[in-house]
Amino acid sequence: MTNVESSGNGEQLLYNRKKDAQVSFVPEKRQFRVSVEMQDHVHHLRLTMMVKHPSLKIQEIQCEMPGVPDPVCRDAQKCLDLLIGKKVGSGLVKELNGDWNKQGCTHLKDLFHEACYCLTQSQDVLGKEELSKLFPDITEEQVYKIFFWFRPDIKNGCLRYTQDTPFMQRVRSTDVPEGAEKLKAIAKSQQQPQ
Repeated sequence: MTNVESSGNGEQLLYNRKKDAQVSFVPEKRQFRVSVEMQDHVHHLRLTMMVKHPSLKIQEIQCEMPGVPDPVCRDAQKCLDLLIGKKVGSGLVKELNGDWNKQGCTHLKDLFHEACYCLTQSQDVLGKEELSKLFPDITEEQVYKIFFWFRPDIKNGCLRYTQDTPFMQRVRSTDVPEGAEKLKAIAKSQQQPQ
């Protein structure tokens, strides 16, 4: 039975989902720790993932299900294990289609998608910090020129990063700081299949 709240105008609140995501960096292991938790009226799920920096290879995934509508749901706790060793990037969530749906959990899939999104945002934060330490006067355009060496898949990923926006025109026309070209070789080596 669900709790339905009514407002004075007859409108009823039928559903409320709360999500919390946190990403931290573990410097001694060069890993990100990503934790995402979701609660609604019948679910309470938590996903924790350890991801290598800078390769973004998934090292570990743990799923907890403190609250589920049916005990059989807990049989899906290991459904994301097939992603261990894979690199977080475009198209990874699509691997969780087809037969996976018969033994998987759509809510864990949603949490995994959220974890990946938050991870890439956090990688940007860490990348900016690291580049600012190496090149104290680096501009935003220079930062993104270097980012695109490492993550060419984010080009055209949103309106700001499409070919002809003013921001991308500035990125293309800027030079990187002296000494930054060596990072291009590192980026290229990470793009190679391993």
